[in-house]
Amino acid sequence: MKRLFTKGTPLGFQLFIVLILAILLIVCDVNYRAFSVARYYLDSIISPLYYISNSPRATFTSLEQMSKTRQVLLDENTSLKNELQSQQSELLQLAYLKRENNRLRDLLGSPLQHDEYKKVAQVLLADTDPYIYQIMLNKGTKDDVFVGQPVLDEKGIVGQIYKTAYDTSRAILICDYQHAIPVQVLRNDMRVVAVGNGCNNDLLLDFLPNNVDIQVGDVLVSSGLDGRFPEGYPVAVVSSVKLDIHGSTPIISATPSADLKRLRYLLLLWNDKNKPATPKNTQEVLSNE
Repeated sequence: MKRLFTKGTPLGFQLFIVLILAILLIVCDVNYRAFSVARYYLDSIISPLYYISNSPRATFTSLEQMSKTRQVLLDENTSLKNELQSQQSELLQLAYLKRENNRLRDLLGSPLQHDEYKKVAQVLLADTDPYIYQIMLNKGTKDDVFVGQPVLDEKGIVGQIYKTAYDTSRAILICDYQHAIPVQVLRNDMRVVAVGNGCNNDLLLDFLPNNVDIQVGDVLVSSGLDGRFPEGYPVAVVSSVKLDIHGSTPIISATPSADLKRLRYLLLLWNDKNKPATPKNTQEVLSNE
């Protein structure tokens, strides 16, 4: 096989040629659909490698669970039962509040928010690039996963799907520099945009109105204005409010509600417009009632 460079080729010339080829590939990838299709199939082909790389962790988790003593399991079972009873009482209150909210919406002539459908996904791996905050999930197009789909954990919004393969998908986290999500302050319904600032830093609030009324401790929830994230899910809690030394605009940061550094099992959401026509596994797909 003929080599691209010979041993006598200057290193500077080799670097120049490689950079030109890389730029050409990037331009072609952005402008030609054929490259996106090829990447989709390549991701689908190498998907088994993600499962293989995740198998030691899954095996270790299984062995750890099996090694628990009977007493530990009994104590954990009792604790979970108590927690379940507590959450059930809260769900009863939430069901009442939901009915009241529906009645008020009827009175105001506002359209009701339809129930979402949920499916559990497992994190296969996380990106190690310090400037890219993405994760690989074990659900793909065969599970009706789509680009732009909301991803949550038990505490709040984690991010959204930005790339899919047949049986895997990639999600971008809300802390990624490229991510932004419209939110509103739960206390006064003020609407702003939460922008990613890296997972080692808090989110930054952008598009602030002139009469900013945001305080430390304010809860930020999704506003639903982008048409992707449903309204009312926790996003972050305001952690600091500072004035810009070069102007009067405040610099407001907020800590994400979700634990973005310890992601294991997540929820994928569908609504009435994009829900699967026929759920593939009734045990996996849930609906709020």
